[in-house]
Amino acid sequence: MGGDGEPKEEPKEEMKVSDYFPIDDNLYWEYEGVGNEFAGGRVDTEFIEGNKVQLAQNNGGTVVAKVFEVTDEGVKLLNSFEESYFRINYLGAEPSSEKYLLKAPLKEKNSWQEEGTTWTIESLSEKVEVPAGEFTCIKVVGKSGESVVERYFAKGVGLVKQKFIQGDVVVEENLAKFGDAEKDDSLPEKVLTIYYPSKDADKLLEDKVTEKFRTGDALIDRITSLLKDEKYKVLSQNARLLNFSREEGVLRLNFSKELVTEMNAGSGYEALLLSSIVKTYGENLGSSGVILNVEGKGYESGHFVFGKDEVLKVDE
Repeated sequence: MGGDGEPKEEPKEEMKVSDYFPIDDNLYWEYEGVGNEFAGGRVDTEFIEGNKVQLAQNNGGTVVAKVFEVTDEGVKLLNSFEESYFRINYLGAEPSSEKYLLKAPLKEKNSWQEEGTTWTIESLSEKVEVPAGEFTCIKVVGKSGESVVERYFAKGVGLVKQKFIQGDVVVEENLAKFGDAEKDDSLPEKVLTIYYPSKDADKLLEDKVTEKFRTGDALIDRITSLLKDEKYKVLSQNARLLNFSREEGVLRLNFSKELVTEMNAGSGYEALLLSSIVKTYGENLGSSGVILNVEGKGYESGHFVFGKDEVLKVDE
């Protein structure tokens, strides 16, 4: 109570950017598209480090990985990677852009310029109805020449609606579902092909396995783990994948020395193990060739020698 007996007015809580772009494990959003066959789709949270998040946007035609940074200043798009089907963590990549989706202060008429587009916060309490329900949103409008983009962000949810207008063409993406993919039993899945030697060491066998992925799970780490499985025994338990790179369809794998020292195989069996490694990693990571490195050098055992940059074909 105030000194004169009047109730005190509660101070208005300041609107925080991070409330309108939530970062949390296994969050996903599903959007219904209107006006274009590739509008809408699903967005999954792939990786999180501090205030950076990598979201995978699958519209049914392709997957784009987008890296965002969320600070008190705003939500910035740092990188966008097309055809990103392989759950590779790009959070540490050098930023290629710094485009704001949302910029502080969260006040009406606040505006900013980016690459010929003027963005303006037009409302802090826009009522929006989408298949997922009714939300009170921040409305952000971008104008560039004849084209207009409208984005609507809801507290605790994120992007609820997006609308592109150019002349008579209107394309919408409306939120249909949002939640924790693990709780909703809808974690992203991938069917992987695992190659491994037969017990008689006379041929390669293949297995199809369906794997679920939580936030933080990289595809390449899952493959490494599977190849150590008792059923396949392609990699020894102590063999580690130290790092990898993927450029122009060629995958470079750099293993710890245990790849060679713990293999304990005759030349025929070693050949099958090497084929298993090349084909399993190569096929599942969309690569036509694989370079095998050990501790940063070429591969060398008692039976095989491959140069540091020697490419082994995946389909052989």
